[in-house]
Amino acid sequence: MPLVVISDWLADTGAEQQVADLLPALTETALTEPGVLSFRAVRSLRDGSAFVVFAEYEDEQALVAHRESAAYRRLALAGISPLLIDRQAEAYAVL
Repeated sequence: MPLVVISDWLADTGAEQQVADLLPALTETALTEPGVLSFRAVRSLRDGSAFVVFAEYEDEQALVAHRESAAYRRLALAGISPLLIDRQAEAYAVL
């Protein structure tokens, strides 16, 4: 069953552009992974430190594979996560 994960990220003061610079590479690599149906990152026009990532996966195994990929570990966990002061993610079933 397809699922959607919506992640809200809040960059630390001074790290906003670094996060913005890393997101295109994360998006590009995610879209090449099997089972990733869509992946899009957006930045708030009102608050430049606020980012939202929308990702759709074929199933839970595709989500797990994405989170275990070398690119995710390098770009999201090692690259972006240390630049955030808040990170929330919620998974949704597609109706």
